[in-house]
Amino acid sequence: MLRHEPHPEGSLVTTRTIEAPDGSRLHVVDHTPDAGADEGLPTVVLAHGWTMDHSTWDKVVLALRQRVPVRVVTYDQPGHGRSTLGDEPATVRGLADTLDVVVREMCPTGPLVLGGHSMGGMTLMAYAGAHPVSLRERAKGVLLVATTPELASLRKRIRGEGVVMGIQSLLPFAAPALPMPERMVRGIFGADASPADVAEARRIINGTRARTTGQYFKALLGHDEIASLANLAGIPTVVMAGSRDPLTPAKWSRMYHERIPGAELDVIDGAGHMLMWEATDRVVDHLHRLVTGAR
Repeated sequence: MLRHEPHPEGSLVTTRTIEAPDGSRLHVVDHTPDAGADEGLPTVVLAHGWTMDHSTWDKVVLALRQRVPVRVVTYDQPGHGRSTLGDEPATVRGLADTLDVVVREMCPTGPLVLGGHSMGGMTLMAYAGAHPVSLRERAKGVLLVATTPELASLRKRIRGEGVVMGIQSLLPFAAPALPMPERMVRGIFGADASPADVAEARRIINGTRARTTGQYFKALLGHDEIASLANLAGIPTVVMAGSRDPLTPAKWSRMYHERIPGAELDVIDGAGHMLMWEATDRVVDHLHRLVTGAR
């Protein structure tokens, strides 16, 4: 069902509910310019990160549309925001199939530019592995923001986190996650984070349900799409990282960037994990170039 809703961009957007292969009901937002999109440009599809929602891209969408009349589609990953959890175990490959259904339902034809932050970037890598033909046929650009193709062997475990996340994954869907204090949210930003952006990130994270947090924590630890990076060869790809990112450090981005032939690496000095807020203009610069370069 289509709905028209007010949006922080200052105009109406169209929202839609789509059923994913795992049974989740996805909240999808269509940001089409009021005067219509330039039909010569690709549609941009953006995927958000773990414990976040589609609104983490709002500042980027607004700034991009101020530069070029492009259509942008954002959505809430399963269990996040206004989307429900599916009936199957949470996996990053499952998120790739979710992205595939969003693409098929919202933009069944035409070129695409795909962007993903953190778990959203992992979603794109899994999409490259699970749907390589669609990727090669339609993707004219890929933006990977503060993400990694593999996590378990790189990340140091925190004592007790597996127990806590396991308990959360079994709670009823309506149960809220453990609240994250302001200092912890501030810690995933870089040196010059805006207090308003930190507060907004904290609001979104603390609004994510416990079951979603726990189930996708396990999914991220099982994520390994290193082999899928080869499928990005020939597609203009930009890898972005913050030099002070504590969650997906820039050194990880440097390592996997070398596995994508022709990919560009942009490490932003002083920035943390939340580049859509911390480095909005840089993110938009890359998206703008990928969009207009595909004309």
